[in-house]
Amino acid sequence: MDNQSPVQFDEGMLDVGDGHSIYWRAQGPREAPVMLVVHGGPGGAMNVKWAEVLEQDKWRVVFFDQRGCGKSTPFGKLEANGIDALVSDMETLRVALKIEQWAIFGGSWGTTLGLAYGVAHPERCTGFLLRGIFLARREDIDWFLWDVRRVFPEAHRAFLDAIEAACGKRPTNAQEILRMTEAPLARFDEAGTRLARAWTHYETTLSVVNKPEKEPAEEEKRPSAEANSAAISMALLERHYMANELPPVPLLPLVARIAHLPCRIVHGRFDMVCPADQALDLAARWPGAELAVVNAAGHWTFEPGNLAALRAGAAALASAIAQAKSATA
Repeated sequence: MDNQSPVQFDEGMLDVGDGHSIYWRAQGPREAPVMLVVHGGPGGAMNVKWAEVLEQDKWRVVFFDQRGCGKSTPFGKLEANGIDALVSDMETLRVALKIEQWAIFGGSWGTTLGLAYGVAHPERCTGFLLRGIFLARREDIDWFLWDVRRVFPEAHRAFLDAIEAACGKRPTNAQEILRMTEAPLARFDEAGTRLARAWTHYETTLSVVNKPEKEPAEEEKRPSAEANSAAISMALLERHYMANELPPVPLLPLVARIAHLPCRIVHGRFDMVCPADQALDLAARWPGAELAVVNAAGHWTFEPGNLAALRAGAAALASAIAQAKSATA
């Protein structure tokens, strides 16, 4: 238990097999309904600021770092690192923490993984809060790696420049990006780190429509060991999943398994990482879901419109779960 932070939390490492251990953190009232936060990437890490979207006295919030990233160990390991393993880790964590059921809060890749967990374990889910839907279909991957150049030509050109600098050759399609970046990203050397930072800078550029009013100070922009590690895990694992693990078993036909549960979907109209048609496709398979397409917002969780819609969605989800619990009591 952390006694220094104003937010009290429990934390630990959980051995999930295959040589992997995942880091977890839980905070909030122990008697409250549980919300599992599923981070993005693949290769991102938990962000405790996501709890600010919730009325924190109403939820027991559980975070975890997925295999190979964040505080989970070993860092950057690709072996035994796939979507089925991550779904299994989530269920192992639920059992270890003695949680009967929980709601799922995911963003971007976290929506893919959250849905995959839900259709595998519908009886363990109470509802879903999903932001920036990523269905991980081939067309969704190709958009991010290649087709978005029609909207962000400068950013895409800079991304290809970085790949050419690392590989000695310029890719001409999405599949070449995945093939050519494998070796340099796996080396963890200076050149690989530069490529990883270029990859994450590219994704960040596509993510935000409404930038914060205050730009980071110059010293905050400089490379650091922590920033380098975050960039490496994001680029390394995104490439690995896009090349080897995705598309998964198509998720949309399986949504019927969880369509009886409450769901709130938030998606930025101008999301250039995950175009909004994915949110509409999901909502069409989930008749009871409530979809908020936020105008003048992109992919980033903390854009004002997304944040407001998520807070409203979280409150509505809490109410729906409470009503369902009362009905079955």
